Amino acid sequence: MSELIFVTSDSCELCRKGFKKLKIFGYFMKIKPVNVEDGYQEYFLRIPVLLKNNKVIDEGIFSRIKILKKLLF
Repeated sequence: MSELIFVTSDSCELCRKGFKKLKIFGYFMKIKPVNVEDGYQEYFLRIPVLLKNNKVIDEGIFSRIKILKKLLF
């Protein structure tokens, strides 16, 4: 099963909203939330960030369509 890494922060409202949009992908892939301070500091000003194989899939305000396109192609 593929894994998506969801880079987040404790006090990020945009991250909470983004995670809600990702729930649908949880049926097909494992979503691993990680704190930006746990080795992902390079994304500090860009959170929330969604990664797959260390490649940015989406960031900021998530779009399910954009995520789906990048996962399929």
